[in-house]
Amino acid sequence: MKALKSHQLQWSVTVTRKYNPPRQIIVFGRSQVEALQDAVASAREVWGIWDAKSFSTPERK
Repeated sequence: MKALKSHQLQWSVTVTRKYNPPRQIIVFGRSQVEALQDAVASAREVWGIWDAKSFSTPERK
């Protein structure tokens, strides 16, 4: 996982899984899109999630 930079935000990403209950992971990114891309890229290697169906983040206002 990338190091936190001053302009990055912490995002809580909910991973919906095919065979297991949903799981929340924490990723960092400048935007919601960047956080989701980081979550998808690191789901298997970092978090050990092999059965991911979808990724979502709450909307920030």
